[in-house]
This record gives sequence, C-alpha cells and structure tokens, in this order.
Amino acid sequence: MTDLFLNRTNLILTKVLDGTAARQRALANNIANAETPGYTRQTVSFEGELLDIMRRVDVYPDQQLSALQGVTPATIDDIQSLRRSDGNNVNIDREMVTLAENTLQYEVTARFLSERITGLRNAIKEGRG
Repeated sequence: MTDLFLNRTNLILTKVLDGTAARQRALANNIANAETPGYTRQTVSFEGELLDIMRRVDVYPDQQLSALQGVTPATIDDIQSLRRSDGNNVNIDREMVTLAENTLQYEVTARFLSERITGLRNAIKEGRG
C-alpha cells in the first residue's frame, strides 16, 4: 500500500540520497588516506541494484516498494586500480572529480525530493480551505 509520501519515486530518490551519502563518506576517507602507505581506496555501489528493481515489470507495486526499501549501498575495496610503489591506489585527481560529481548528484536529488514533498504539502493545505 502506498501513501502520498511513501511512493516509488520518493523511495527511489531517498535511496539515491542514501547511496550518494555513503559514497561521499568513502570519497572523504579515500582523500584523507591518499598518502597512507598500503591503503586501498573504496568505492560505493548501489545504482545497479536500484536499476534492476526499477526495470522489473513482473512484480506487483507493493513488492517493488519492498524490494526498493531493501537496497543498501555496498562499500567495496577497489582491488583493480593500479597501486603506487607504497601500495596505495588512491588517485587524488580521480577522487576530486568523483567527489564533485557525487556532490552535484546528491544536491540535485535532495532538491528534487524536497520540491516533491513541498508540492504535496501545498496540495494538502489547499484542500483544507
């Protein structure tokens, strides 16, 4: 059962906020450890799982909402990137670009979700008159 605030779109937007917040923490950790010998950079994955659920047409809406609620960002050690001689695989330029992209994605998603909720609240207030 869906309500005005817990619907597919709002839940997807909330999960994007959760994922980008987790990615922001991982990026901050990577940047803080850019000079730490042996440090392995971390990445955060959530988009693939989110897209898989969104593309499913063979489930009922309540099942899809339940599946969306179960999406959790996964923090993964990046074992594929090249390592420097000190064993660290953080490329600070890549991290800074990814940080900027992630920040923008978070801000746009937060604004969109906020505007949706504000629109619903305004519609509710207008109905009381």
